[in-house]
Amino acid sequence: MRTTVQIVVIFFVLLSFGFAKYRYEDKLSRDMVSLKLIQPPLREGTSLQLGQTGAAVALGGLRSLVAAIWNFRAFLHFEELDWIKVEETYEIITTLQPQTIYYWDTGAWQLHTNASSYYKEKEDLSPLRQRSMRKRYLEKGSSFLQLGIIENPDNWKLHRELSRVWTDSHKLPDIERAMKHFDDTLNCKNLPEFRRPQIQRFKYYAMTRLQSLHQEAYRYGYDLFKESTDNHLPKLASTLFALQNSLDIPQNERIPDSELFPSSQLQLKWLKNYIIHEKQGYPIDGVSLKIQQLETSELFKF
Repeated sequence: MRTTVQIVVIFFVLLSFGFAKYRYEDKLSRDMVSLKLIQPPLREGTSLQLGQTGAAVALGGLRSLVAAIWNFRAFLHFEELDWIKVEETYEIITTLQPQTIYYWDTGAWQLHTNASSYYKEKEDLSPLRQRSMRKRYLEKGSSFLQLGIIENPDNWKLHRELSRVWTDSHKLPDIERAMKHFDDTLNCKNLPEFRRPQIQRFKYYAMTRLQSLHQEAYRYGYDLFKESTDNHLPKLASTLFALQNSLDIPQNERIPDSELFPSSQLQLKWLKNYIIHEKQGYPIDGVSLKIQQLETSELFKF
């Protein structure tokens, strides 16, 4: 009886020690993954997809090599226009190397740009089916980037890429959706300061394309223009000019043309280049009339 009790006690001691050791090692492993000192474990089912040899190599510490080989496979699938296999391959690649931003970016690009464009040009589909498949792969590319952000939450490049996806006039732009991604990009702690003004301008340009945001866009663009001469750019000046007309801003509250544009000659040039992009949704209120006035004034100079 005494021997049985001793065995039970020893069993529970060993069990408790093993549980404590597991919790310690699990926390240590998660901490090391978060600090990017080691790679996270493979997702369930990945070993089966890699095959016996690939899984052995990956588990043996050569995950970057296996990922590179599968990246080459993904390119072959792309040449065959096999979008399902392209997607599956990049899911494996990013499981192997979740902290390599290139793979998330490239995998998403294959879906939201290449696959989406393929269905846009596929003439044997009905227009409704074309749009449906384009939208489907846009969403797939967007979701892929979102997964990359879960693995790399502070990487500003993935957030920025999402803002690009939903403002691209060659895709199916969704400006309201893009606003969140612009804000997420600007809120990233590792966003280089020299990049911040550029992202702010891109956010402003996107806002001007949505009429419901015109009032907010004008305030945002006004502040950018006043903040730095680095923002005194042709597109920013032209959008502010159009927004002042669209919102019927009182003359005494406007940024005068003489401040928006370096000269009347450059104003004419900038506005002519700007109005070309009308189909992208930028405001053009008063732009055509101003171009006519400037052209007339230029004629009278000779």
